[in-house]
Amino acid sequence: MSFDEECKKAVDKGNEFAFIPRRLGVEGLPEYSNMPFNVMFSSFTVKDGVTVMGSALYEPNFSTFKKEDDIYSMEYRNKYGGDCWLRVSYNNQKNSWHGDKFVNGEFARGAFGLEWKAFFIHFTMLGLANGERCEFSPCP
Repeated sequence: MSFDEECKKAVDKGNEFAFIPRRLGVEGLPEYSNMPFNVMFSSFTVKDGVTVMGSALYEPNFSTFKKEDDIYSMEYRNKYGGDCWLRVSYNNQKNSWHGDKFVNGEFARGAFGLEWKAFFIHFTMLGLANGERCEFSPCP
């Protein structure tokens, strides 16, 4: 099933997406449950006197999902293209996550954590990296 089909299925079931990321739930495939549905990085700036937010959304590349010993991992690609991607890993034995972000083929940042929400807050809190593909929108 494609990512867009998975999204539609989730929305049709009444899922709401408030905290990004949410856990990736694929019926019949519990090994995905500790992977994120998507990951978003954002930063704010002022352009021509208007505060704008730049955001980059990363979507799962299911073909990269791997299980090696107790480690599950998958890559996520930037929705806006370019050579921007993430590698998110979950250690089933240690109940921990690790994430690395690459922008233009270069390591941009990484994070580690023992709790889902805290890990993703730390992973995404530095926002966008220079050269990262993103979308800008005005802030209300």
